[in-house]
Amino acid sequence: MRKLLIAGFLFVISTGILLSQGIHFIDYTSSPDHSKNYDRVGNCVLKKTLTGDILTVELLSQNMQSSIKPEFEFNYRNGILKISAISIQTKGKDSVYYDKVTNKKVTMHSEISTINMHYSLMGPKAKREVFRFAGFKHIPVKIFLNDTFYPDCPIKDISYRIYKGGVINRINADGNKDGWWITFYDTGEINEKKQYKNGAFLDGKTFDKNGKDLHYVGEFEGGIGSVRIDTLTNK
Repeated sequence: MRKLLIAGFLFVISTGILLSQGIHFIDYTSSPDHSKNYDRVGNCVLKKTLTGDILTVELLSQNMQSSIKPEFEFNYRNGILKISAISIQTKGKDSVYYDKVTNKKVTMHSEISTINMHYSLMGPKAKREVFRFAGFKHIPVKIFLNDTFYPDCPIKDISYRIYKGGVINRINADGNKDGWWITFYDTGEINEKKQYKNGAFLDGKTFDKNGKDLHYVGEFEGGIGSVRIDTLTNK
């Protein structure tokens, strides 16, 4: 009976290892993400698709930049895909000195890291990371990147506000502004109205406290900022 249990245990382990055989890493790309409300979404899986045996995984991650292009290792077992980024490179150096206490020569080995990680406060907070693998038969149930679990991104609105029975200031499940966005003066009057469609700015206006139309409002692409342009006729 014990031999059967041991054999069964070894079979489960070997089966798990075999699941990753025939699977290989194709490529990796990353790009800054300006549109996501990263503070609310956090690290999550934007997309998992399987076309034939090609698995594409798109993640939303913190926008940490590395001076060295990372390499990746992966492990797939029991429906769990674990991806590890390896970007640390070191230079080794051996120094020999004489130890007067032991009256012996001692070799001291030291390593210097050449990697530089940085984060720009003025840049986007998030980035999209796209991994492609070949040899998959099923979409992984769970995904880990550097031992951090990446859940699926929300499918409901992340945030919104009700104003006069309607939805305003909505951030949809993709993390993008959607519909009417309204800001108010401290006294409650409408200050600015902007309209978006899944993150794309459509138009907008600003008003004084009496409801007078003051300006048109425009935005640069990527949510970098906004500019107010006087209308030709102020009503």
